[in-house]
Amino acid sequence: SELAQQFVDDKRIPLISFTGSTRVGRMVGERVARRMGRSLLELGGNNAIIVDETADLKLAIPAIAFGAVGTAGQRCTTTRRLIVHESVYDDVLAKLIAAYKQVESRIGDPTDPANLMGPLNSKDGVDAYLDAIAKAKAAGGKVETGGEAIDRPGNFVLPAIVSGLKNTDEIVQHETFAPILYVMKYRELDEAIEMQNAVPQGLSSSIFTTNLKRAEAFLSAA
Repeated sequence: SELAQQFVDDKRIPLISFTGSTRVGRMVGERVARRMGRSLLELGGNNAIIVDETADLKLAIPAIAFGAVGTAGQRCTTTRRLIVHESVYDDVLAKLIAAYKQVESRIGDPTDPANLMGPLNSKDGVDAYLDAIAKAKAAGGKVETGGEAIDRPGNFVLPAIVSGLKNTDEIVQHETFAPILYVMKYRELDEAIEMQNAVPQGLSSSIFTTNLKRAEAFLSAA
């Protein structure tokens, strides 16, 4: 930390690029600005995937699981929210829970190729995960699977799927750097895109559809 502060404060470095938490990024930005330097900050994202009623679930389910669980949810491009058309919501949720159950039996040392998920990076990460689960439950969310720390050496947790919350709920709007996926319903594509965009953090997004017009609408500036 002391060495990093010297680096950030050094006037010989005109631009500092930082990738990490919003809390630390704000500190970096303020310190660099004090010396009239410039900063480039990538501070995470509350990324969403939309699944419409035409989606090929054989492609979608593994991709969603990897997006949400890969690197134990500790990527700035991790999938945090899943927005599913109401007509396929139950089917998608059931298939996703089954996929998560397969992951649960293969959590451990990430250098072992037999494992699908490794640990969180610290005890603080586990505490943040458990705090987010508690807040999700308090807001009326239902933990469909996971949501617990694993009682063994290392900072291991069970990847969680949470249903029953609204996109506007405070915990859904907050990025927790952990494998927690909030699953929500939509009726019209415009509604889904609006939900996707209605968070303060934006970094990545995607849609699963076999309808070309909807794919174009999703990608368009409109």
